[in-house]
Amino acid sequence: MSSTTRTAHRQWLAVLLLAALVVGLGASPAAAARGGGKGPTRNTDTADSTTTASYDPVAALGSLYNVVDQINARPLWEHGITGDGVDVAVIDTGVAPVPALTGADKVTAMVDLSFEAEVPEATYLDTNGHGSHMTGIIAGRDPGADPATARRRPHEFLGVAPDAGIVSVKVGDNTGAVDVSQVIAGIDWVIEHRTAGDLNIRVINLSYGTDSTQNYRVDPLARAVERAWDHGIVVVAASGNDGWNNSTGGMTNPAKDPYVIAVSAAEATKRGMTIPRWASAGDFYSTDENGRKAQYWQDGFTGRLPDVVAPGAHIDSLRVPGSRVATEHSEGYVTDLLQRGSGTSQAAAVVSGAAALLLDHRPDLTPDQVKALLRDTATPLGWGEAIEGQGVIDIAAAARTAAPHVTQTWERSTGLGSLEAARGTQHVTVDGSVLEGETTAFGSAWDAQAWTEASALGASWTGASWTGASWTGASWTGASWTGASWTGASWTGASWTGASWTGASWTGASWTGASWTGASWTGASWTGASWTGASWTGASWTGASWTGDRWS
Repeated sequence: MSSTTRTAHRQWLAVLLLAALVVGLGASPAAAARGGGKGPTRNTDTADSTTTASYDPVAALGSLYNVVDQINARPLWEHGITGDGVDVAVIDTGVAPVPALTGADKVTAMVDLSFEAEVPEATYLDTNGHGSHMTGIIAGRDPGADPATARRRPHEFLGVAPDAGIVSVKVGDNTGAVDVSQVIAGIDWVIEHRTAGDLNIRVINLSYGTDSTQNYRVDPLARAVERAWDHGIVVVAASGNDGWNNSTGGMTNPAKDPYVIAVSAAEATKRGMTIPRWASAGDFYSTDENGRKAQYWQDGFTGRLPDVVAPGAHIDSLRVPGSRVATEHSEGYVTDLLQRGSGTSQAAAVVSGAAALLLDHRPDLTPDQVKALLRDTATPLGWGEAIEGQGVIDIAAAARTAAPHVTQTWERSTGLGSLEAARGTQHVTVDGSVLEGETTAFGSAWDAQAWTEASALGASWTGASWTGASWTGASWTGASWTGASWTGASWTGASWTGASWTGASWTGASWTGASWTGASWTGASWTGASWTGASWTGASWTGASWTGDRWS
């Protein structure tokens, strides 16, 4: 694709994003077409009285303004290292056309593999709010904001790698419902399209995890992330929010795969960085090849530990007006544009942005070298390796350190294990039926042998199919770049902007004890309020969350 064509594509996408934003925030489609309609207004479902004018990002320890300094990224910005030329694939709930994601070079491609793929009002769009929150941390950028002068302009929103491109791989719907087979398919899609057109996908952000106890050596999700790694893509995975002081410990799948960068969370306080108790630590038990507990760690710890930690507590990132998170978590409201949340998902997003900066600066680095540099230059906090890994990332130190000659040699995953075991206890209910067993979310039988053989040959994606199951409405060539993707029709009033969530999901899909890194929602929230009696789609979240995100 020529540079002229590439620029035209991105300018067209930006126009569509802006058009969708106008409609999504209250204008009628007709008014939007005329250029009229009201501008952004405060959502009436919020109870917080905070306004943009009163918000002080310098004082808020979890503002991106401060996060950038907590990981020492600002010196890179001031030397022109901003993530330019690097695309980050965010496998999550999609993105929404909020101002900081509407730049011409921001959302470089989209695909929808979720249960909402055939819902016109929701296709590609982040109806949940989680994906946009992660995307903002990684690479959000207010229109006109300049990383070189950002030190003097704290009210401008800039993610960690503000010039990186975002490839949105939507796998979760408005309830957060997603099956592990959709995540595997999303990873396959990224591998297949990593250099399609003008894309340069070098990082995958997975603010996701299951509580599977299946050994990584046979787990299909582990096989998928290792395959991405082998194709030159740095995979960053959240470790989970099950806590570092519980009796069993352990990280979620796929963070427990030793090849990826497993990220736990740090919390900024007035006294310095600490580790929140909800952040998952390393395995306190080693396991045999069948996933059985073999010995207590004090008698010979051999389990998987976090690699690094990054700021993940009380992080102020992008808010999607009318999304499920914004509607049901008014306690996390910061401004009309910002929502506050905590979790190892946020920490993973910080590290994904940092990896994009490093690859902008040194594009020849391998994933193994990126991981080694982040680990070797991290700052220990004194909590012990099982809790904090090597410490808090220092991206400026990583950027100036010589690249090590390193190749990881862990035993590989065969991928021949069970898809059901990869889910752990986390299942999606679709139209009242639990998705379980060796069946994918696309209605096809899971054939591990056929999938691993096809993926080894690079043939997992043949046209619009994946292991024989066609994507219902989910292509990126054409659909993601045409007027059908981000038009005003996607955000029309009756669909989800301002409409109350009344127990029924968009597609009849919901969680039945699911998580995005394994932590239960008991006592967890966006800003510390407990979930007593709270529910999603009318059913209680018996152990369900996004990345175990203690959105506290």
